[in-house]
Amino acid sequence: MQILRLSRLALAAALASTALGGTAFATTAREALAMNAETLPGAYLAAKAAQAEGALDAAGIYFDKALEIDPESTTLRQEAMFAYLAEGRFDDGVALARDLADDPDAGKVARLALGIAALRDGRASEAIERLAIEEPSELDQLLIGHLAAWAEAGDGRVSDAMQRVDEINGPPWFPIFNLYQRALMASLDGQDDEARRILNVLLDDRTSVQTSPDAYLAAAEALTQIEARAGDREAALAAAQRGLELAPTYDPLLSLEAKIEAAGDDDAALRESIAAPVRSARDGASEALYILGQAINRGEGQQVALLYFQFADAVADETSPKLLTALAGIAERAGRIDAAIAYYEQVPTTSPYRRTAELQMGLDLWYADRKEEARDHLERAVADYPDDLQAHLAFADVLSANRDYRRAAEVLERAIEIAPEDGANNWNIYYQRGIAYERLKEWDRAEPNFRRALELSPDQPQVLNYLGYSWVDMNRNLEEGLEMIRTAVDLRPNDGYIIDSLGWAYYRLQRFDEAVEELERAVLITPSDPTINDHLGDAYWRVGRQREARFQWERALNANPAPEEDVAEKIRVKLDEGLGPVGSDVTPSYQDQTEPQAPEERAEGTQPAQ
Repeated sequence: MQILRLSRLALAAALASTALGGTAFATTAREALAMNAETLPGAYLAAKAAQAEGALDAAGIYFDKALEIDPESTTLRQEAMFAYLAEGRFDDGVALARDLADDPDAGKVARLALGIAALRDGRASEAIERLAIEEPSELDQLLIGHLAAWAEAGDGRVSDAMQRVDEINGPPWFPIFNLYQRALMASLDGQDDEARRILNVLLDDRTSVQTSPDAYLAAAEALTQIEARAGDREAALAAAQRGLELAPTYDPLLSLEAKIEAAGDDDAALRESIAAPVRSARDGASEALYILGQAINRGEGQQVALLYFQFADAVADETSPKLLTALAGIAERAGRIDAAIAYYEQVPTTSPYRRTAELQMGLDLWYADRKEEARDHLERAVADYPDDLQAHLAFADVLSANRDYRRAAEVLERAIEIAPEDGANNWNIYYQRGIAYERLKEWDRAEPNFRRALELSPDQPQVLNYLGYSWVDMNRNLEEGLEMIRTAVDLRPNDGYIIDSLGWAYYRLQRFDEAVEELERAVLITPSDPTINDHLGDAYWRVGRQREARFQWERALNANPAPEEDVAEKIRVKLDEGLGPVGSDVTPSYQDQTEPQAPEERAEGTQPAQ
C-alpha cells in the first residue's frame, strides 16, 4: 500500500462518524484500540494517537497490529521502525530497517541502526559499510566517524581507529568529542600514557566546557579512573577536582573520590574498586552515542537524542545507570511520568546516579498525583542523604506544595545549615523559607528571610515582588513596597502577575486611575487569572465603571482555574452589593486579615519545581 492510499484511508477514518466516533485524534490510544483497532485505519490512528500522548509502548503495539494487516506498506514500515527504535525495541526496528536502507525518507536512520547492529555483533566491515551515509550532516559526520572507529577497535585495529578519529575534520566544536573518543580508545588498548596526554589536552582547554560540559566531566572522570587504577592517588584526586571545579555536586566524581580515599594505601583494593573508563569497543560506541545525545538533548533535538540514547543502550554490554537517567529525563519532559519513574527504578542502589534517581522519583511521584508516596519517598531520601542539599530542597518543595509549611520551614532550616557559604542559589533557600513562614502567618519570621534573600541577590524579581506585594496586601510599608514592585516590573516587564502587584499597590494607595492602567495591562498578558480579574473589577468600581467591574468579577468567578471558595464567596457579595466606601476594603493590619494570596502561588501554582 502506498503512502497516498494510506493517508486517504486514515483521513476517511478520522472524518467518518462510524470509524472512531468522529474523535479519532481526541481519544486516548486505548479507547481507539477498543473501538476500531482491528482495521488498518483504526490501528494506524491508534498508533498515532498513542505517539501524540507520549505512550510509546502503546504506539508500538498498534503499529504491530497495523503491520499484521498490511505488512507491505512502506509508510507503515517507516513509521513503525521509528516508533520501535524510539521505544527501545531495537531488534524489531532493525528487522524493518533492512528493507529501508535505501529509502529516501528513512534510509539514514535505517543505515545507522543496521550499522550499530553489526558493530554490536562484531561484524566490523559490515558496520563500516552500513555507516557510509550519503550527504551526512555535521552531526552525522561526527557520529558515524566515531562509530566506524569503534567498529575497527572492536576488530583489533586500534591504530586504524585512532587514525580515523584524527581525520574527522569539521567545525570548532568537533575537537572535544574527538579527543575524548581517542583517549578512550587509547585506554582500552592499554596506552595509558597516551590516554593521559589526550585527556589533559582536553581538560586544559576550558573553552571546551561551553561545547559539551558532559564530555568535559566525562574526560575528568576517565582521567581519574586511569590514574587511580595506576595507583597514583594524588593524580587521581587532582583529576577529579578538575571536574568538580565545574560541577561540585557531580556524583560520579564524588563517588570516585570516596572510593580512592576508602582504599587507603591498598593498591589492589583501589584497582578493584575503580572500573576502567570503557571495558569494550561496544561500551565505547555506546559512550559516543551518549555524549553526542547529551549535546543535543534540548528543544527540538530531544527526539534525536532519544534515538541516540536507545542506540547507546542497544550496543552497550549492559544498560548503564547514566543512560537510564538520560532516558528518564526525556520521558519527564515529554510528560511520560510513569515511564520516567520506571527508568529511575532500574538504577542500581550502588550507582552514583542513584541519588539523582531517588530525588527525581520523589518529584515525579508528586506530578503523577501519588502525593503520599512522593512525600514518604523524599523523606527517606533526606534520611539516606542527611547532608545532601538537593534532597532537602526537593523534600521542602513537596511539603510546601502539600501546604505543610511548618515541616517545610524545618527542612529549609537544615538546608541553610548544609548549604555552602558561597552557594549561588542560597538566596532561594531563604526566599522559600520566607514563603513558608508567610503562609503560617508568622510575618516576623518571614520578613527577615525575604530581606536576607535580597541581601544575597538584590535584583531577584520574585523576591522583590513577593515582599512588596505582601506589604501592600497588609497595608504596610506601602511606598517601599511600591518601589520594590516597580523594580520587579522593570526586571520582568512582561510578567502579568508582577504587573498585577503594581496595580494592586496603586489601588492600596487609592491611586485608582493608575491601578486601572496597570491592571488592564496585567489582564491582557494573563487573561484567565481569577485574582487579576478580581483586582481589575475592584479598580473599575472605584473609578465609576460599575458595569465593567461586574463583568470582571464574573470573569474571575468563572475563571479556570476557579478561585478558592472563600474568595469566590467574596466575589459573589461584590456582584450583589458592589464595594463599600473607599478604604472599607483595606485591611488595617496583618494580624486581622485573612492570609494574602502570594503572587508566586498565582503564577506557578503549588506544584514543586522540578
